[in-house]
Parts: sequence; C-alpha cells; structure tokens
Amino acid sequence: PPWQPAPAPAPAPPPAPAVPKPPANLTMGSVDTAAVAQEHRPIVASLQTLFGACEAAAGAHPARKREVEDSSKRLAGLLWKLNRADVSASVCGKLLQLCAALDAGDIAGASQAQVALTTSDWDEGSGWLTALKRLLKMRASLG
Repeated sequence: PPWQPAPAPAPAPPPAPAVPKPPANLTMGSVDTAAVAQEHRPIVASLQTLFGACEAAAGAHPARKREVEDSSKRLAGLLWKLNRADVSASVCGKLLQLCAALDAGDIAGASQAQVALTTSDWDEGSGWLTALKRLLKMRASLG
C-alpha cells in the first residue's frame, strides 16, 4: 500500500491558567509585601505586629511555638496574596476593620471581625482564617 502520512494530531486545548500558589517556604519573616496597595498596608502592619507578639510569647512553649510557626506560613500566604492584589474587596474591607480593632487593643472586636470573615468569606480565607483565629486567641491570653 502507498505510504501515507499519519493524520496530524488534534491541537491540545490551551491549559487553564494556573492559579499561582505561594512559595512553599513562605513565612511572615520572608514574605514580600512591597507591592501591597497603600490602603491595605495597615493590614500588613497589624498582622505583623500580632504575629510578633504571639511569636515572642510562644518562645518558651514548644506546642505554642509549633502553632505560631504554622500560623506564620498561613498568614504569610494572605500577605503574599495581598501583595499580588489577589484578595477580594469584601475581604480586604473586613480585614481593615479587624486590624483597626486590633490596633486599638480591642481583641474582642478583632475576634468578632474574624468570626464574620469565617461566616461570609470562608471559601476565600480558609487557608489563613484558622491561623488568624489562633493568633487572636493567643493574643487575648497575653492580656
């Protein structure tokens, strides 16, 4: 039989755009926040202060230290997303309220804001909301 070229394979569909994931070894100490929008910088500052207070308090407690290290990865993921402008306006608004309460020393108010976020924005915040709750609880215990 005469030689025939193989039929050309059908072109593959273009790959779906991959959702970028934060680097695996991201921590509160290493996350880049240089590109965070001006109006969201208070979120970064508040969360860094909250994390620092909890990290200092956990220093001597191995179990708490592990919690804080895990929270570091999770919250850094949130800051990484903020740096990419990849956090919804509704979540940013609630985070700003939470951080305003935190900055005023109102841990109860910050916790209420965290509960509201958990109720309304779990799909977007599931990666870091548990860490935030844990740190707020730890911060409340410091007085």
